[in-house]
Amino acid sequence: MSGRLDRWIADLFRDHHREMVWRAARLLGDRDRGEDAVQTTYARLVAGAAPEVANPRAYAITALRRVAFDVMARHRREWLYRIDFDGIEDLPGAHDTEAQVAARERVLRLAVLLNELPQSCSAAFMMNKIDGLTHREIAQRMGISTSMVEKHVMRALKHCREVLLEL
Repeated sequence: MSGRLDRWIADLFRDHHREMVWRAARLLGDRDRGEDAVQTTYARLVAGAAPEVANPRAYAITALRRVAFDVMARHRREWLYRIDFDGIEDLPGAHDTEAQVAARERVLRLAVLLNELPQSCSAAFMMNKIDGLTHREIAQRMGISTSMVEKHVMRALKHCREVLLEL
């Protein structure tokens, strides 16, 4: 890396790192994922940035938004691949094609709704409602308090309810 680029990245980090992490965490719903996105952004800037940019902050934030959107798109694709449709035909009342299609749509809608939440929130909800784990078991697995698990599950339920009522 050239001295000019070193200086440009160092100045960017010193002056705007906190803001970039904050923005990424807001976009991605999780500080850890935000930190990862900022790190990826710096790597991309080092690989191809021109230090003569008129507004380095705006340039970096635009690059960060692109990385965050890439992360969100990848996360959505991963969610869709994780959905297991085996046994969906066994759902009550799903004996004809229309009912099977409706059941699949409900599962997909739930996956999309949960994807809009922070990862820890949707994970707690899934462990509770799908895997049948108690709040205490989830708290132990996630390394958080039982109270926080309850808040995550309630937030997910409230979000799903609000969005489904709008449909």
